[in-house]
Amino acid sequence: MSPKDLTMTEIDTAVFASDEELEASVRPLVNEILERFNQEDVSPSQAGMVILALILRLLEVLEEAPEARRFFILALINLINNCLAEEMENQGEGAAAGEEDQA
Repeated sequence: MSPKDLTMTEIDTAVFASDEELEASVRPLVNEILERFNQEDVSPSQAGMVILALILRLLEVLEEAPEARRFFILALINLINNCLAEEMENQGEGAAAGEEDQA
């Protein structure tokens, strides 16, 4: 079964052998959405609100599929944790560079 054969309430986590395959499969759709944002002159904050609205809608749809919903929530939490860890790492590097400049 291909990902396109699944409904919004079904998630087959074994479909993609790697994160790279998953990313490659959704990249065209993401690029299309970003191009639409550019055409519509959507600001970054507006784009963020659209993404949050889509997440909320997906969570509503996934209420019928608790396992798929949990999988999505865990993936979202992991993404946020990775972003926060990267941000903290970058801030730490910036602070260390500032201390070196003062020395």
